[in-house]
Amino acid sequence: MKKLQFLILVLFLSVSCKQEKPKPVVVKKVTHPIEVEKKVVINDSISGYINPKLGLYSFKFVTKDYQLKQIKIYREGKLVQTINTNKICEEYEFTLNDWDIDGYKDISVLYSRGATGNESYWIWSYSPSKRKFLYNKELSERGVLVDSTSKYIIFHERMGAECEFWDSCQYINHKLRTIRYFEQNYWNDQNGKSWVKHIRQRRVHGVLKETVDSCVID
Repeated sequence: MKKLQFLILVLFLSVSCKQEKPKPVVVKKVTHPIEVEKKVVINDSISGYINPKLGLYSFKFVTKDYQLKQIKIYREGKLVQTINTNKICEEYEFTLNDWDIDGYKDISVLYSRGATGNESYWIWSYSPSKRKFLYNKELSERGVLVDSTSKYIIFHERMGAECEFWDSCQYINHKLRTIRYFEQNYWNDQNGKSWVKHIRQRRVHGVLKETVDSCVID
């Protein structure tokens, strides 16, 4: 009988020890959020018809560290030309424009946008005879506009508040010629008077004729 009681007591104590055994403490690992560098999303491809007679063109602009490295040109999905450029590209703005007014759109890459409003581009014009795009040195790196009604290519630049000019040109026998030119200049004389001078040029029978006038405005 005593042996039975002793066994019951031992069994009871063992069960109690198991129930009171502390549970292991689980330490949760604290992780700090990792800051991921935000990537600038660049619209590096454009497509369109450069001429109704030609197929659909697509353009892939390969850029790195504000440099335009290459332009890959596709026609109907097939690679037809690769231009190695290595040009400055600050704005990542790519468009198609008929800058030389020949009926074929040209590749335009915004080169700079000045505080005075001047915009200049890197321009590759399409050559129908060679069937590819060629760098247009005459139109690039200058503030350029197009008057599609009068068929003028207009170079416009403002040099601060003192000088501004508009040079309206056309291609004549494959050469870019000034047709009309207007420039205005402001300055103050030694007496504190403000002056303005206008310079005008106009091509008449192949020859540029110039007139100059100035007046006091204050």
